[in-house]
Amino acid sequence: MSVESVRIPELSAAGAEAVPAFRHAYGDAPEQFVEVYGDPAAASATVIFVHGGYFRPRTDLAHSRPLARALAEAGVLVASVEYRRLGGQPLLLDDVTAAIDSVCAELPHWGVSEQARQNLVVSGHSAGGCLVLAWASHLPAQGPRIRLRPLAPVTDLFREVEGHLGDGAVLDYMGARPEDDLEAYLHHDPRSRAALIPARVDVHSIHGDADATVDVEFSRVFPAALTELAGANHADVIDPDSPYFAQVRDLLLG
Repeated sequence: MSVESVRIPELSAAGAEAVPAFRHAYGDAPEQFVEVYGDPAAASATVIFVHGGYFRPRTDLAHSRPLARALAEAGVLVASVEYRRLGGQPLLLDDVTAAIDSVCAELPHWGVSEQARQNLVVSGHSAGGCLVLAWASHLPAQGPRIRLRPLAPVTDLFREVEGHLGDGAVLDYMGARPEDDLEAYLHHDPRSRAALIPARVDVHSIHGDADATVDVEFSRVFPAALTELAGANHADVIDPDSPYFAQVRDLLLG
């Protein structure tokens, strides 16, 4: 079992009290770790969460610590994934895949019950939502059921590049335009790969209709269930202090 118990220094004010139970390394790079929140032995479900930041290196998992803590307080185990944010594709998707595989393999060693292991929720916010959707599209048809709950996800890399959205964040992430590296886009783009997500994955997106960062229209045209939160902005879906959080929590945990 690869577990490192550490103190988390220099937390942001919003996440200052969100101290994980332990940190688990899933690779050798400094950014390849997850922070685990909650009591493994008492957890009723397992949530693996991938933070956003429009694929930019300046945003790490610190801003998702309050969410992780709030979900853990609801009685679930939360594994919050950090990943390499320099170098673009395919590092990010590779890291998210490795992190999810590693967490699932370690859950029995952490003392998580079989019921909580089978009650698996995978979620991600914004770019993290893009990454978990892409991850799901590469899963085999056979396997355990998974609830996939993207929050305000980036779903169409082609449209992002065409519209120069996020100040060109997706183009920087992909490293080339679609016409110059179509294969890479078809490997990473959730919209192109939506039909490849196996039936055992229950996809249900959650998106605020006042989101000025990732337009809710992306989720409206993505072929999956969608709950729109009237008046919610991009941050509201991960902010435990927002008036929408109780609904988001219930949709995540079912």
